[in-house]
This record gives sequence, structure tokens and C-alpha cells, in this order.
Amino acid sequence: MRTWAALVVLVVLGATASCSGAEDQAAPPRATPETSPSASPSTSAAPQTDPRCEPGPGREVEELPDVLVAAVAVPAVVDPATGEQLAPATEVPAQVVDAGCVIRHDAPGGCLGAVEITAATIPPVTIPETRAGERTYDAVTVPGASRPGARAEQVCRVRRDGDVLAASRAGVVREGFSRDGAARPGDDLVPTVRIAPVRLPDVDVDPERLERTEIEDGVGRMDGAGTTSWVAPAAVLFDTDEATLRPEAVAALRTILGQVRAERGARTLLVEGHTDDRGDAAYGQRLSERRARAVADWLVAAGYDERRVRTRGWGERRPAYPNDSDANRQRNRRVVLTLRR
Repeated sequence: MRTWAALVVLVVLGATASCSGAEDQAAPPRATPETSPSASPSTSAAPQTDPRCEPGPGREVEELPDVLVAAVAVPAVVDPATGEQLAPATEVPAQVVDAGCVIRHDAPGGCLGAVEITAATIPPVTIPETRAGERTYDAVTVPGASRPGARAEQVCRVRRDGDVLAASRAGVVREGFSRDGAARPGDDLVPTVRIAPVRLPDVDVDPERLERTEIEDGVGRMDGAGTTSWVAPAAVLFDTDEATLRPEAVAALRTILGQVRAERGARTLLVEGHTDDRGDAAYGQRLSERRARAVADWLVAAGYDERRVRTRGWGERRPAYPNDSDANRQRNRRVVLTLRR
């Protein structure tokens, strides 16, 4: 007897989005395993989650909603003349597409933290082969689709932005993308089986900026959507290699404290010390810690609630400017006081 080979036609039901132009500094795309065609309709393939999407210190994680792809039934084939079952029912298993996450990294006061959108993958899918008597209906596989991640780095440096001075960080976009749909065509015996396209939407993180206004003696105030910081040059507060406040520092600190108190609501005030890259790094780390502590002690002595003051020293690890000139090194030697809303 003659064997009939069914014509397999791939029907494109969705268009794949164009590749994103965003910078790719995220992890490579992840593959998601398929379940067996004999799996229960209620069973979904568990996606492989990017480990960076796990909550952890130093970052805030926003999980993007998974896309649930329902199982597609592949009916049993029954001989219309005899009622004999020629092929059992199967299914295209359900899938869970992990959309990834948005990671917002912490940053020192007066800086905008790095932000990234992780890569994402829509896994491949297969309509299984069916054999009914001497007829064969070949399997149809739809390739998966991926989109790389995107990232914007931490920004501390202040530049002129129109009429204002600001530290500005660009927005981040991971463009939406799709896995095509498909069909395994049938005939008078076997019905056509169709798979719908699957799409992950665009993911956008808005740009941010901290606007700077000058107060006095080189002290600047940085206002953003969630923070206010006061940046005091170390030269205004301390003599070289010292952590004892200069008498001239009191006027600047009084001005800062007055503005801190004017902010509504009693909140924690974070005081952070920074140095440049000259000299021993361990010495710079200790000096930054001592300077932050000296400013915090002055605030408490001036009446600010000690329970609401925290200190941290960064040493040379978080420069606001490249350490490539004396002027930039001087800018990096600073103490920053920050209130977070």
C-alpha cells in the first residue's frame, strides 16, 4: 500500500520584532526546556530564571510578569468508517516564558545608580508528529526568539544640561519581540493544528537626573525624584589628610543642616566620605570613614537625632569624576549628606 506524506506548511502568524539598539551588557539569553508531548495539559515547563533577578544587597529587583502560553490539544485520530482509533490524542505542552527583570543598583549620594533590563528568551515549540495508519503528518517546530539585555551605567559626574547643572542617566529600553505562530495542516482525516504567536512587550526605564544648585563655598545641593543630597568638598571641611573639621566648615554645615531640617518628615540622614586615588587605598578608606564620622558627630552635637544618622566611607571606590587631573581629584574628595524620600 502507498504511504501518503502530508505536506507540512509553516504559516507565519506573527512577525519577529527588529533587534534592539540598546547596549547589551546583560547575561546571554536563556533557553527554557520543553516538556514532553505526553505531559498533562496543566503541566507547564518551568523557565530558567536569571540568577541576577534574585533579590540581594545593593540592588532593587523588579520582576517582569511571566507570559503563560496555554497547551494546545492535538486530537486523537479515529477511522470514520470503523471507529477504530488510529492515533492517540497528544498536546503541545503549556509553557511559562520568563520575561526577566529590571535591576536598579544602589549608588552613593549625589549619584544615579546603574540600571539594567535582563535578557529574555521565548523557547521553541513543536507540534508533534502524528501517524494515522499509513499516513504520516510530520512534526512542525517553531524556533525560539531572544532579545539581549540593556544597561545604563552609574552616573555621578555633573554636566551642564540646558540651563542647569545635572547628573543625567539615559533611559534603558529592551524592545519587544515575538515567536512566530505556525500550523500543521490536516486533511479529511486529521484536523489542522495551530499555534498562536507569542510576544513579549517593550520594557522601558525612564531617564533620570539630579539637578545641582550651588549653596556656598562650593557646596552643591542635588535634587532628584527620590533623593536630596548635599555635596561638600573635602577642602571646605578638612585640612589635607585630616579628619578634624576646620573652623570654616561650620558655616557650610549650618547651612546644610538648616536645609535638612526644612525637609518634611524626620528621616535617616546618610553621611558618606570619599577620597581620590592618590596614596594607599586602605589609608584612603579609613580617612573617608573618619571624615564621614566627624561630620555626623557635628550634626548630632548641633541637635540632629543621633538615631537618624548613618555613616559610610567609600575611599576611592566611587569617584564622581575620572581621577585624571588635580582638579578632578579635588572634586572626588568630598563628603555627601543624603536624605531619601
